[in-house]
Amino acid sequence: MRHSRDENIYRRASRGQTWTARAALLLGAGLCVLGAAAVAQTPASFDLDAAQTALWSEPDADQIATLQADLEAAAASGDVAAQHLLGQHLLNGWVLPQDVPRGLSLLETLAETGHVGALTDLGQAYLWGTALPADPDVAVPYLERAATNGGTEAQRILGEQMIGGWVLPRDVTRGQAYLDQAISGGDVEARIALGKLQLYGIGVPKDEAAALAQFEAAAEAGNGHGLAAYGDALMWEFTDPPRAEALLQRAGEMGASEAWVSLARGAMYGYLGGGSVSRAKFDGYAEKALNAGEEDVAVLEATRQMWGINMRASGPETIAILREAAEGGNAAAARFLIALLRDGNGLNLRRDRAEAAAALDQFGPLLSDKEQAQYALTLRAATARTPKAYAPVAADYAAHPELHSGWFAQELLKANPNVAVYILQKQFAEEGLYRGALDGFATRQTLRAVYKACLGLEHPERCNDSVMRSDIMGALLVN
Repeated sequence: MRHSRDENIYRRASRGQTWTARAALLLGAGLCVLGAAAVAQTPASFDLDAAQTALWSEPDADQIATLQADLEAAAASGDVAAQHLLGQHLLNGWVLPQDVPRGLSLLETLAETGHVGALTDLGQAYLWGTALPADPDVAVPYLERAATNGGTEAQRILGEQMIGGWVLPRDVTRGQAYLDQAISGGDVEARIALGKLQLYGIGVPKDEAAALAQFEAAAEAGNGHGLAAYGDALMWEFTDPPRAEALLQRAGEMGASEAWVSLARGAMYGYLGGGSVSRAKFDGYAEKALNAGEEDVAVLEATRQMWGINMRASGPETIAILREAAEGGNAAAARFLIALLRDGNGLNLRRDRAEAAAALDQFGPLLSDKEQAQYALTLRAATARTPKAYAPVAADYAAHPELHSGWFAQELLKANPNVAVYILQKQFAEEGLYRGALDGFATRQTLRAVYKACLGLEHPERCNDSVMRSDIMGALLVN
């Protein structure tokens, strides 16, 4: 599926609980980014790089037990690097069996000494709600201490979130200062974060030239992900296809494999020279993306089959492609399959909510807990037919703000627009913007309330187009 650009940049995982996907909401688990280097000297007896490599080399159960024993011994001897690595893995359950209290204790002890990596890890855990309950008020002091101690990762996180205004209240001045600090400290990802904010006009004025300057500086340091974002945006504008294609090729050759996916998608839809010229490029770019391990290639292949792009359209063949990929462990195919079965496509695939639920049960382990919870709620929304049935879905949506995101809001809208409207009616009624019936219908009174709320969003000029636009409805549902 194709998420919005902002959603592709800023989707985050949420904390997990042990509920089944079909019985109740699942709260997700995600990965924190590895923390910064230890502030203390690492003893020669412990090889941090070797330990990291071993942990991420798909060890079996016996190897994991040996690795944990070695880490425990090094940590007990006072090895700061081992304490940090052990704390990260125990807190998050990345490779070692999860032990949140022990991991938290190890990282808190290190944080008390000013350890930048531990401070950053704790800040992120509380900010995103991964292994711990989300609490920005607890997260920010950890991140600020890490930033003060020179942690560029913490500076970047604070800067990005303060400018974007997603998890933290928007404060562009402070956010810009943090990103500038991170960039000055050599954090290439901070350049890309700032460039994307400028490219899409999030929190700051849209400035494609300034964004490209940041991306080129990142490319000089060997990171092509910014160029991939810029090339993708340029390609969809369809103003200079050759330049867009060249930028994406350059990014792909630098290791930004998402650029090959963008090129394959653009080729499929005719954005690389138009018509047959563009579509003839699909196979080459799809192969590059596939060789780079990009799962979205299966989704593109299924999409071509579904709409009959350079082939005869076939709904059953589309489902077969997605099932085969999902059975092979492809999470992107599983997501697309669940949504397609839930909604149909209005042409050669009818909605089949029972099959969608079965697919969620079968392929749920490929998804994060948060994603399973989100899809489960959209399936409940899809089967709701009356305001009485909308109400419990709306109540669950309101009760779990950690699930909210632009992508999820638009999935809910696709699953059942009436449920989405009901949620907004209830929200607007509580805010005093709406006095009509809670019925899920886009009445004139409802549309007036949506328009008034839309004016408070970023880029309010959109409101004069149609307030029923999916991006507007999605943004209001997130709020």
